[in-house]
This record gives sequence, C-alpha cells and structure tokens, in this order.
Amino acid sequence: MGNRVAENILATIESLDNLILASPSFRFNLITKDYDDNKFVDCAIAANADFILTEDNHFQELKQIDFPKVNIIGIKDFQSLFS
Repeated sequence: MGNRVAENILATIESLDNLILASPSFRFNLITKDYDDNKFVDCAIAANADFILTEDNHFQELKQIDFPKVNIIGIKDFQSLFS
C-alpha cells in the first residue's frame, strides 16, 4: 500500500502546471557541513526558486552567502504566507 500511495503523490506532483524540471549544470557546493544538502541548493539556483523550505540547520549557512543568493524559510514562515 505504501508504494502505491507514494506513486500517486509523485504522479500528482508531476502533473502540476507550475512544476519546473531543473537539471543543475554546475555544483556550487555552498553548504560545507553536509555536502549532500547541496543538491537541493543547486536545484533551487537552477530553477530560480524563491526559497527553500527547510528545518534542516545545515541550510542556515546560506544566510551568510550573498551570491548566489538562496533564501531559506522554515515551516512557520511558510505558513504565515497563507494566513
């Protein structure tokens, strides 16, 4: 049952009109404390994303980097966008 639910969720996401397929061609390696997080940063840069929604503290490092600027917000800030 779990696989079917996951497949349905992914299919729904993939069918959204505002979905952007981003394929980063450059690795910025902006996060030094957890290199695995950089794939999300590179994707956000390639997609020209407004922000990354995360509660992962490793992303706090991005606040000290002016270029390329990648904004991060937490769940409370995200929720406030809709209230």
